[in-house]
Amino acid sequence: MTSVMMGFVSKIPAAQPALLEGQLELVRPPAPGGLELVRRFLNTYDVQRSTEELGSAEAVAGWAREQGLLGRKTPLRATPAEIARLREIREDLRALARRNNGILCDCALGSLEDASARSSFSMAFDPAGNSARLKSTASGIDGIVGAILAAMHQSMADKSWSRLKACADDSCAWAYYDHSKNGCSRWCSAETCGNRSKVKRYRERQAKTLSS
Repeated sequence: MTSVMMGFVSKIPAAQPALLEGQLELVRPPAPGGLELVRRFLNTYDVQRSTEELGSAEAVAGWAREQGLLGRKTPLRATPAEIARLREIREDLRALARRNNGILCDCALGSLEDASARSSFSMAFDPAGNSARLKSTASGIDGIVGAILAAMHQSMADKSWSRLKACADDSCAWAYYDHSKNGCSRWCSAETCGNRSKVKRYRERQAKTLSS
């Protein structure tokens, strides 16, 4: 794209079309191990499209079954307040993923600590007794949250947690795993969010130049 300003010609990076729903999953490989569960949980809300996958007990149950957290015939009894709390926990975790991307933001750590207490964790040992993992013994929403927090805890132990990030574009905030060699990836997609950020910064510099 070319624009003419104050008698000179400048080149503005061309913005790329937004990816269609589901295409981000093709752009970014999954996170390793159980951390993929956390990533999928964060992406149950699409910030850019304002679409919510966990809007009802039935929707939560369907998602949990897809992730292997709930048996096919196991009912999920959850009140509207419990579902709202589940979504709040998701956004607290997203805030931590934003921090992993160098973005300063508030996070209700106390809320996550309360959620871990309700998860009723126990230790699950492997047959040889050489390793153990946290396992939630709670049921319902607390059990689902417990499985997610246990996966998060394991990723912190194996040092993979710091690479789970929320896109630096505030209008996106899609969760992705940074597979780059140096761990410095900032956007879920350089072609969309990355390019949009560059265009925005370019225009801000141009506006500042014209106003000075």
